[in-house]
Amino acid sequence: MSERSAGQLEEVQVTGSSLANRGLADAEAASVGTVLAAQIAHRPALRPAELLETIPGMVVTQHSGDGKANQYFLRGFNLDHGSDFANYVDGMPINMVSHGHGQGYTDLNFLIPELVDRIVYRKGPYYAEAGDFSSAGTARTSYARAMANQTVKLTAGENDYARLLAFGGVAAADGQLVYAFESQQNDGPWQLPEGFDKANGVLKYSGGDRKQGYSLTAMAYEADWTSTDQIPQRLVAEGSVDRYGSLDDSTGGDTHRYSLSAEIWSVLNDGLNLQSQFYVVDYALRLSSNASYYSRDNSDDPEVRGDQFTQFDNRLTLGGQLDFTQALSAVHELRYGGEWRLDDINDVGVGFSQRGLIYDLFASAAVEEQALGVYSSVHSQWTAWFASIAGLRYQTIDVAVADKLDATAGGSDREALLSPKLSLRFGPFATTEFFINYGEGFHSNDARGVVRRESAVPLISSSVGYELGMRSLLANDIQLSVVAFRLDLDSELVFVGDESTTEPRDASRRQGLEVSVFYQPVDWFVLDMDVASSETEFKQLQVDEGQVLGKYVPDSVEQVFAMGASIDLDNGVYGGLRLRYFGPRKLTEGGDVESAASKSVNANIGYRFKSGISLGLEVINALDERDDDITYYYASRTLSERNAGIEPQLDRHSHPMEPRTYRGTLAYHF
Repeated sequence: MSERSAGQLEEVQVTGSSLANRGLADAEAASVGTVLAAQIAHRPALRPAELLETIPGMVVTQHSGDGKANQYFLRGFNLDHGSDFANYVDGMPINMVSHGHGQGYTDLNFLIPELVDRIVYRKGPYYAEAGDFSSAGTARTSYARAMANQTVKLTAGENDYARLLAFGGVAAADGQLVYAFESQQNDGPWQLPEGFDKANGVLKYSGGDRKQGYSLTAMAYEADWTSTDQIPQRLVAEGSVDRYGSLDDSTGGDTHRYSLSAEIWSVLNDGLNLQSQFYVVDYALRLSSNASYYSRDNSDDPEVRGDQFTQFDNRLTLGGQLDFTQALSAVHELRYGGEWRLDDINDVGVGFSQRGLIYDLFASAAVEEQALGVYSSVHSQWTAWFASIAGLRYQTIDVAVADKLDATAGGSDREALLSPKLSLRFGPFATTEFFINYGEGFHSNDARGVVRRESAVPLISSSVGYELGMRSLLANDIQLSVVAFRLDLDSELVFVGDESTTEPRDASRRQGLEVSVFYQPVDWFVLDMDVASSETEFKQLQVDEGQVLGKYVPDSVEQVFAMGASIDLDNGVYGGLRLRYFGPRKLTEGGDVESAASKSVNANIGYRFKSGISLGLEVINALDERDDDITYYYASRTLSERNAGIEPQLDRHSHPMEPRTYRGTLAYHF
C-alpha cells in the first residue's frame, strides 16, 4: 500500500521484511521505509522530534529553547526548521509556508511518541503525491486508531524535568477512542532556567473496517519557554560566559496549535479505492531571539537597546486531499488525486524588541496563500522481476500579500509547475532488488519576498533528483540497503545566523551515498546501523561585492553515522541504546571554517512487572560529551565590546549539547 493509505495497514514493512512479497505498489526506491511502533517503543530520545532519527541519515538537533521547532539535517541539507523535508501527522501537513521565523517551519513538539503507530518515510522527489518541501523527502507519522490498554506514566529527572502522560484506548459506540493528555515542564541545564511548560492533548475516534471507515481527531498543544540561544566561542574560551550561559535573559517564546482532522477511506467498487483527509489548524507563534547581541551601530540603535528581535505568526490553515487507486488490470494500477491547502495568515512579521516587547515594528503583513496540486501515476508489474511507476504532478500556488506598514509594498503572484516522476525496480533476484529513480520536486519561497518589487525571488523553486539503490536480504534476519543519490536545486535556502532565518540563494548540487543495515536474529533483539556521506556545493562560485567567497553551501551535513540496539524480553526486561555521530560541517562558502564533530550516546533500561507497573531509567548523553548541538559562523558583538569601540567580530556561535541527564519513569498499565 502507499504511505497515504489512511485506512489500511502497509502490506510491506520495509525494515526487516521479505522482498519476495511485493506487489504493484512497491516498485518505489531503496530509500523508502516504514518504522513501526515496536521499533520506537524503547528508543531513548531527548525530544519528540528525534523520532525522525529513525530515518537513516537524519539528524535532529536544537539551537534554542525546547518550544522552538527543531533543526533538521539530511542528505547534505541543513534543513533549518524543515525547508526541504515535508512532514505530515495523521494526514496534516506540518511545514509552514511564509512563516514568521523561516520558510517550511516544522514544529513537531506536539508529537506524543507513545501514540505513534508508524512513520512512513520516502527520500527524494520521486513521488507524484508529494508536494511542497519534499525535495529531500517526506515523513508521514500516523497515530494509532485503537489501543487495548490504559497507561498512566510519570517521568522525572534532573533540572526540574517532569512529564505526566495518560493515554490509551476504549471502545465507544461502534468504534474505538484513543486519547492522550500530556503535561511537561523542564528548566534544562542552562544558567537561565528554561521554564518550558507544555500542555498537550489528543482525542481520536475511529470507526469502520479496512474497506470502509473513518477517523476524527482533535489535537491541542500549547507551550511557552525562555531560551538560551547560541553563544560566541570566543567568550566561552576566555571564560567570560559559561558554556551553558546566555547573553540575553529575555529571549524565548510561546506557541499554540489546535487542529481538527478527518480521514475517510472507502471501496467505491471492486477496482476503485478512495483515501481522503481533511483538516483545519489554528496556529500562533511569538518568538524573541538575539543572535548578534549589540552589533547595530549608534544610528540604528541610539538608545543601545541591542539586536533582539521578535517574530510573530498567526494563521488558520485548512485543506484536504483526495486519493484514488484504480486497478486497471493484473499488470497496471492507476493512482490519481489532488490536494488543496489554504493558509490564511492574519498577521506575520518582525520587529526590534527589548525584553520581548516590540518597539520598532519593521515588517507586518497579512498573507493569503493557496496551493493546489493534482497528480497521477501508473504502477506496472511488467514481469516477475521488473516493475515501474511513472508519475506526473501539476502544482499551482497563488499568493496575495497586504503589507500593514506600507500599502504600496504588497502584491500578488501565481506560479505553476509540472513535475515528472519515474521509478524502476529490477528484481527481486533471489533476495536482492535494484532501483533507478528520477523525479522533479520543489519548495515554495516566502510570499512576502516574492512580491517585493525589487525582488527576483521565484514563488516556486524546482529541484531534480536521481537515485540508484539496492536492497538485499543477506540472510533471513539481515537486511542491507545501499543508495547513491544526486539532487540539483534551482535555489538553495540558506540559514542566516545573525538574522536567525533563511534566505533563498543560488542553484546548488548535492550528491552522496547511504548504507543501512537492519539485523533481527530473534524476536526480542534488533540491531541497526546507518552511514551517510554527502557533498553539497553551489553550482557557481559565490561572490559578494566583488569578493569571491567560495562554492560550499554553509552548514551542510557531510557525514552521519548512527547505530542502535533494543531488547524486549518475555521476562519483562526492556532497553535501548543509541549512538549518533554528526560530522564536521563547512560553515563558510570557502570551506575555511568548520564546526567540530559531535557524538552522543543515549540509553534506557526498564522492567515490566506482572502487576502492570513498569519502572524505567533513561540516560541522555550517557558519556557526558562536551560537544555542540549546532554551530554557525557569523559576526556578533557584546555590550562590553561595543562600549570598548570594538566592531562586530566573526566567530563560531554554538549551542551545546545537554550534559549527561538522568530521567526515571514510573508507569501503570491496566
